[in-house]
Amino acid sequence: MQNEMASGQAPVFMSVRTEAGKARVKAAVAGFQARTDQVQPSIPEKIAGIKAGYDPRAIAPQDIDQMFDALVQAGQPVTGPMLLLNSMGAKFRSHLAGITGSAYDGSKPLDLVGVAQLQIQRARKQGSNAAGWETFLAFLAPQPPASGHSALDQIARVAQQAQARPH
Repeated sequence: MQNEMASGQAPVFMSVRTEAGKARVKAAVAGFQARTDQVQPSIPEKIAGIKAGYDPRAIAPQDIDQMFDALVQAGQPVTGPMLLLNSMGAKFRSHLAGITGSAYDGSKPLDLVGVAQLQIQRARKQGSNAAGWETFLAFLAPQPPASGHSALDQIARVAQQAQARPH
């Protein structure tokens, strides 16, 4: 594999066998690691970050709407749990209240985990399927961090390991 020269510059990784080559690799790795603000998180990382910003045990209906919109923008597919989440937001509940002619108070925070647990309990008691609520409960659970290292960290680590190997 050949290094392409851009605008007359010498290739960065021309040789790692010489001290100058090792210094170029070290500088390139350091520059690459310093650009972490330019690396975009993955979709699961974005979704986990959004979920972490809300407390599903005490969330206002308006915050449910904001969370739903943010999750959709981040790439979360609109599946059953997302539809359940949306149905508990202020927009849906006020729309439903308008259709039924009942009053709606959107100022009270909801305990989404408690609602899901109660519905699971009711479904089991009645011999009904609780899978939808169980999936919703799992959806609300905090997501563990990815493997602990971003792809950028892994690439930088491989480059450092290659530099450290005797040639």
